[in-house]
Formats: sequence, structure tokens, C-alpha cells
Amino acid sequence: MKVRNFTQHSSLKFTPDDVKRLVTHPDRDVRAVLTQKVCRQFRDLKLSENEQSIVSELLKLIVKDAASMVRRALAITLKNSPNLPRSIAQKLIRDVDSIAVPVLSHSPVLADEDLLEILKSKAAAKMMAITKRPHIAGDLVKALVRFGDSKIVASVAANDGAEINADLAEHMLTLYHDNDLIQESFIARRELPPLVIEKLITMVSAEAAIRLNENHEIPIELAIDLAGKARERAQIDFISQSWVSRDLKSLVERLAREGRLTTSLIVRAACCGQMRFVEQAMACKSDISLRKAALMVHDGGPFGLKALCKRCKMNDKEYTLLRASIAIFRDLELKGGHFNKQKFQSLMIERVLSLPLEFDDKDTDYLLEKLDAVSRKSA
Repeated sequence: MKVRNFTQHSSLKFTPDDVKRLVTHPDRDVRAVLTQKVCRQFRDLKLSENEQSIVSELLKLIVKDAASMVRRALAITLKNSPNLPRSIAQKLIRDVDSIAVPVLSHSPVLADEDLLEILKSKAAAKMMAITKRPHIAGDLVKALVRFGDSKIVASVAANDGAEINADLAEHMLTLYHDNDLIQESFIARRELPPLVIEKLITMVSAEAAIRLNENHEIPIELAIDLAGKARERAQIDFISQSWVSRDLKSLVERLAREGRLTTSLIVRAACCGQMRFVEQAMACKSDISLRKAALMVHDGGPFGLKALCKRCKMNDKEYTLLRASIAIFRDLELKGGHFNKQKFQSLMIERVLSLPLEFDDKDTDYLLEKLDAVSRKSA
């Protein structure tokens, strides 16, 4: 093999002699050690254009070495380096798994199209390596879900560097709704959109729901209720979490798609003072704009709210309780007292329960339990 006479440069400390031994030495172990030694010298340097050219020529020789041990030494040493030329990285990721995996897992020089080409090959070890990358764009996550199996999906779900929005997460959870490993992987993520948390905790066991408390702002009792049979009752507590409001529209739309946006849920939310949810929910159920729904919800006259409730298919008892709850909410807001969230909710429920109305036993039980819980928190 012909060896180019590399010129020593101030930043590149290897000599033409080093390069000659690296390429021509008969012992593969020696060549592998020399590869590591040479590559370590420039992997973290800021190279000039001339130095980049020298490094590229050198690596072209190394990557042709017949011994996989030598090519692996190159892959491992430069897996994190920005000085690994992309053309060399492309050759390495098409090599055997032991050489491709380190580069696929770490290399910053690979483009998304390079990774997508590997995913289309459906090579299991290489796909798994891609799920470990520090950052994975949303389109690549979609490709991993499309081409990978449940283990691949679980691995990418557990990677906090993977871009997984609410829609994609919901798709993954629906596709593998019986897979505990994927559910656990999502639970382990540092951050999850509220929509995903709500979806997740209605799927998992009570034990798994408790683990959500460790990573996310879900009270243990609420997580257990949502994971169990008390979902509609617990849903209102979930809505009350401050961070849920950021994604309220998506949550309402999802509840509607799944047939869980019931009129009783809306009325109970109103009794607890969750008016933003009431406005969003009634806009969704009546198929009108949020602005128009909000005006009709807070219309002081006798017709706006009545018409809206009719479009939402509420019965007379629900309409009466909703109207009374809105009036109490408006009165408490107008008084302008310095109430914290718990105190405001406590006053809302107390006044709702004191109304001269006939409540269903289930609604009475819910409001009494809710009042007790809120009172304990505000005490």
C-alpha cells in the first residue's frame, strides 16, 4: 500500500514514520494501538483547513485496513470527535456492528439522512445504537417507530434527548398499549407534555402510576385514581394542576375523541371553579370558537348559557347547577379577595353545596370529598 509523505504540522504531532508504521506494520494489534495513539492527538483539536485535509487522507488509509480491530480502534477513538470527516463516518456506520455502533451512538458529524438510511436497513444493533444518541430529531423518532420493534421504541422513549411531542407519544403508547416496558420508559423521562401524562396514567397500573410521582408533578392519590376506576372524578384534579393549563385545548380535544368529555365532567369542573376548562370543553362540544363559548358561558342574561348548554346536550339539572356555579365563581372574583387556589376552590364548593338544589348522590359525595381534601391542603 502506497503511503503519502505526510508533512508534520505544528498541531499534528504524528510523523510520516508514525503513519508508515500504522499502515504497513504486519501485526494488527500494533496497528490498532497506533491508530488510537494518532487519533487521540487530533480528536479534540480545532483544525485548520490544511490540517483537516491531512487528517482526512490519513483516515482514508486507516478505514481501508482489512483488520476489523484497527477500524474499531478508529471508530471508538473518534466517535465523539467533530474532526471525524463525515465521509469516513459514513463508511464506518456501514461496517460491522462492533465498528458502526459507537459512531451511530455518538458521532456529531452524521446527518439525519445518514441515520435514516441505516434505519431503513432494519439492522437491529445499529437501530438500537441510534436510539442512544444525545439528540434525536422528531422525524428520526418517527422512523425508529416505523422500522423498529418494541425494544427499539422503548429505548427511544427513554431517551430524554429524543424529540417526542404529544401526538407522537400518544401514537407510540397506542401502538404498544400492552407493553409495560414502553410505558415505564415514558414514565422515566424527565419531561412529558400534560397530554401524555394523562394518557399514560389512564393506561398503567396503580403501582406504575405511583412512580409518576417521582418524576412528574402528579400527586400520588391523583395518579392512583386516574389509573383506577375514579377517572372522571380524578380528571378534575388533574385539570387543576397548574402545568396542565399550557395544553388545555389538546387535552379537551383528546377527551372528546375518546368519549370522555361528558357533561357531568364539565359541571363538576365548574363546581370546583375550573372555568378555563369549562369554556374550552363547551367550545369543543358545541363546535364553536373558544371566544364565543366564553362569552356565552359568562353571559349574565338568561339565553346565552342556556343555548350553549342545549348545544352541548346538557339536561335541565346540569344547566341549573352550571349556571349557579358560574354565578358563584363570578361573585368570588368580583369580591377580589386575596385567595390562594385552595381557598378559592374551598369557597366555591362550600357555596355550591349550600345551594337549594337537588344533587345526585354521586355529585354530593364527590364535592364533599373534594372539599375535605382542599380544606386539608389549605389548613
